[in-house]
Formats: sequence, structure tokens, C-alpha cells
Amino acid sequence: MKKPRQSLSSLFLNKVPAAESEHIRHLEEIQKTHEGRPFHFDDGNLRIMYLNPKCMQSAMKLDAPDELVCAYSRTVMGLLMFHPQPRHILLIGLGGGSLVKYCYRHLPDSRITVLEINADVIAMRDLFMLPQDDERLKVIHCDAVTHLQINTYDADVLLLDAYDENGLVADLNTAEFYAICHANLKADGIMVANVWGKPSALAGMLSRLRQQFARQVNWARSPDSYNLIVYAIKGVLNQADENAVKALSDQHPGLQFSELKENLLSLPLSAEYSSTEKELLALKQSLATIMVPDANVPQNYADWKKQVGE
Repeated sequence: MKKPRQSLSSLFLNKVPAAESEHIRHLEEIQKTHEGRPFHFDDGNLRIMYLNPKCMQSAMKLDAPDELVCAYSRTVMGLLMFHPQPRHILLIGLGGGSLVKYCYRHLPDSRITVLEINADVIAMRDLFMLPQDDERLKVIHCDAVTHLQINTYDADVLLLDAYDENGLVADLNTAEFYAICHANLKADGIMVANVWGKPSALAGMLSRLRQQFARQVNWARSPDSYNLIVYAIKGVLNQADENAVKALSDQHPGLQFSELKENLLSLPLSAEYSSTEKELLALKQSLATIMVPDANVPQNYADWKKQVGE
């Protein structure tokens, strides 16, 4: 009899180690003092933002605040393979500002606009060493859906990295919102989304993005988690060649462009996938090749801390 495949959710249902239980209890005590609001936790050289004790939002090294600690954020910056010199970056979801700080420091010709709905998150920006608003950076407290219905941007890059205490924000992952994002991009712009969920839900999301972006969509899984990073290109797909990838790697030594380029997935532009049903089936099959149990994904806080180092 064939052994049943282990589901992703079962990976997190193992008995919690005593140290992990103690860590969560400590976080719960901190949360009580913040009355349910987002809070931070310092552990040696690490400063971490939590939306709740089981939802880590951001991580920063105190001695290297601009470093991208989490691999998913480094994968997001794979956007440079498609748009190496963005002039305006529109980011939905501030969190601890890891992506903001990296772009502000390493893309000096870029202007950055951030839309963040949670005032408590914005209030923590000094704790996470974000630069103050200036001619290059502006953080706006707003509901992104409402804001983008009233205000129009002409962004080169739109980064969708929005989570709340319940996880992925459903209102920001609909066909209607993707159409709004598409309208706020330049003709050669790119939207990058950091998402997670069951393969069936992710397949639906990819299908909606493929419809909105004329099927110019690529995706890859983060090396250290089950986050899916999606690159949706408006206009003609223009992916970096081998020489451009090498140049990007020299400019951004902390990012693994070559590995990412090898791991990018997509569906060919074919009439075979003109049927939504056939497209969804093909997308589920594609996701099944990467959304599998992975020993490299940390199972608890101690494993994660060991992996990111201090």
C-alpha cells in the first residue's frame, strides 16, 4: 500500500518542544502588556515584531538593521531580475520595514511609498530603525483598498506584503484588487506578492493574476518557508540574462539571483491553458512540485533562530 503523502499542515502538529512552549508563554506575557497590539521581542542581536505570539511579522539584526534576515524577503528582491532600476516602489504593508530599509539603502535612485493600515505597526518604525519620511520615502496610514481607489500611482514596482493577526489579508488577494494594482503600475511595471496557503487556494490566486497580467507571471517558493513569491509583469516579460544576473549578484551579494532564476516556475503562453479548469489543474500540479515537506523549513523558533544566525 502506498504511504500517504504528509500534508503541509501536519508538519506543524508535532509535539511542541518544552523550550518552544516556554518561548510562546513569554510572548503571551508580553502581549498582555500591549493589550493585543503588535509588540516586539529582543533576543540577543535579534529584534522581532509579532502580531500575536504565533505570528512573527518581521525580524531584524540590531547590528545590521538593513540586512534581509528572512529568506522570503530576499526572494522578493528577485524583482530586480525583471526591473533592475525602479524609480518608484509602492509597498503595501510596512511591518518591520525590512524591504523598505533594503530598498532605501541599496536602490538610491528609487522613491518609496508605503501604505500601512495598522497605526500600531507604524508607531514601531523607530524601534526597527526605519529612516524618517523624506523626499524619497513616505509612509501613509491608510486602508490600501480605499486609498488606491481614490489615489493613482505610476509605480515601477508594487510589492504586496500585507498580513494581519489572522494571516493573509483576503481583501488584498482578489481579482478586483489585482486590477487596482495593475492600474497603478507603469506599462513595464511589476507586481510582487508574498503569499501563503493551501496549494488549491494559491492556484486560484495565480490564475487570477495570470488573467490580469496577460499570463506574464512567474513564481518561486521561499527557501526557508512555505511562502510563495509571485512576480506578475505588466507588458513584455524581460527577464535578466546570465550576464545581467551576474551583475546583479555583484551589486547585491546577499541575494541569490542565480538560484532563484533556476527555481522560477511558470506556465507557457499556450492555448492549452485558455480553459480556466485546465489552467487551475496545471497550476496545482506546478505548486505540488514545490509545496512539499522540506527539512530546510524551521519547525520552531529555536530552529529558525539557529538558521538565521545572530
